[in-house]
Amino acid sequence: MVKIVVLLENTTESSELKCRHGLSLYAETETHKILFDMGPNALFLKNAEALGVDIADIDIAVISHGHVDHCGGLRYFLEKNQKAKIYIRPQALEAHYVKVLGIPFYVGIDRALLSADRFVFADDIHVIDDEITLFSNVTGQFPLPGSDGNLFVKRNGKLVPDDFCHEQNLMITPGDKRVLICGCAHAGIVNIARRAKTLVGNDPTTVIGGMHLYEPTKRRYESDSYIDSVAAALTEIKSSYYTCHCTGEKAYKKMKARLGARLTYLRTGLELRI
Repeated sequence: MVKIVVLLENTTESSELKCRHGLSLYAETETHKILFDMGPNALFLKNAEALGVDIADIDIAVISHGHVDHCGGLRYFLEKNQKAKIYIRPQALEAHYVKVLGIPFYVGIDRALLSADRFVFADDIHVIDDEITLFSNVTGQFPLPGSDGNLFVKRNGKLVPDDFCHEQNLMITPGDKRVLICGCAHAGIVNIARRAKTLVGNDPTTVIGGMHLYEPTKRRYESDSYIDSVAAALTEIKSSYYTCHCTGEKAYKKMKARLGARLTYLRTGLELRI
């Protein structure tokens, strides 16, 4: 059994829990207590306390990619937890930007927080143990979200389009469960799910995370045709889906019409037992 608790998301189940644009998930198995992303600030800590999750007990932390809405809470995690290894792609340390009205704004990680004894730089396929694997550098035939084009990385002093090699995904595979957790799925949720299948030999039983169908800086969704094509492709993958954050509620509703009970929206405070 895998327990998932949504510590932070754009929306909330309860007025007693704070929400903010970002993502933080807690995952628990018989052998691990995992934090996947840390939101933009300290709000995930306050919600964790209210939800009965002890951040000090986390033994594995994963940063899905180097954008502040997923790693901005790192400082506060380090203050509360003294033991967990923090798995991150080395490319997440690059300077990441988003353009708003053509002006670039820094949205990357605070590199001053990195300490060699706490951080593990993950490989393209990084096996932590027999039930925890990280994977990145996803490629595939399915078209990427158009909103990826608004994100950049600084290399050799120049802003270039982000290739998202800093993005990684988490597979949790206790027993016969195959739980895939994504941050924003910049590489495309269909491509990521298909890649997960090649790693574990079968479709994920559960897929959790954002699908990047909404661009908050422009307040713009992907086209209806693109959203429908994503939903159609996901119907062919034998998974249950839980989405949130950068998917956006409008896109969720469009996909729900095709995927039905296989698709659920995650809000802050929701708990899953898989």
